[in-house]
Amino acid sequence: MRTKEQYMNEMHRVGRIGSIGAILIMLGIPTIIAVAFDAFPGFDTIFMATAGLLAVFIPIAISEVVSFTPVLGTSIYLTLITGNVMNLKLPTALNAMDITNTEQGSEKGDIISGIAIATSSIMTIVVIGVCVVLMTPLKPLFAEPAVQTATSYILPALFGGLSIGALGSNVGGGIKIKGRMKAIIVPAIVVSALCFVSIELVEGLQGILILITIPMIYFTSKLLYKKGKITVILPSDEVNDDPTLESEKEA
Repeated sequence: MRTKEQYMNEMHRVGRIGSIGAILIMLGIPTIIAVAFDAFPGFDTIFMATAGLLAVFIPIAISEVVSFTPVLGTSIYLTLITGNVMNLKLPTALNAMDITNTEQGSEKGDIISGIAIATSSIMTIVVIGVCVVLMTPLKPLFAEPAVQTATSYILPALFGGLSIGALGSNVGGGIKIKGRMKAIIVPAIVVSALCFVSIELVEGLQGILILITIPMIYFTSKLLYKKGKITVILPSDEVNDDPTLESEKEA
């Protein structure tokens, strides 16, 4: 039987190998094609085409690793390889831990999130494969005005559902945080003020703003927690406050 330490070490080893392999494939295929067809762009062309994107996505990538790793544990490797973290992988893991009443950051939570994200990744591959196979036969159906109208509501409905889930106080594992949305008020005001002053001022700096707002949210949350504006309720607190359990103990 494997020990917990052996399990963690193996997960990290497999995750690192998978990450290196994914990087080699993602960068290797276009590099080989560019060399084979003698179409390798110059450094100045690459820099001009990617500078704006890198300014956004490098800070976002750093913030995702820092903020998501404590929640997802060793499944962060598969999460970052397969992508779509905020819209799919993170909600899937949080929902799985919520259903199983598992605490985030625990060893059990690590396993539950790993199973959930692996299942989600497999289902994504299956759905994409089916859609690729059926794309040509269903092309006339997708061209129907009614279908095009319906598909325009998919993304708003998806983000609306994710927003409603984020507004709740239950963060999984039986832990509830009341008033946690108060922590985003200060960052929201700061970013909104910058956009109001000059939209050109923040254009292309979204990733940097994310990095700036992370410590703002942290210190705001800490201050509000100390003042009692944000409260954290642990499962043990609810058990101790349950009057039925107290009466059973007295009996």
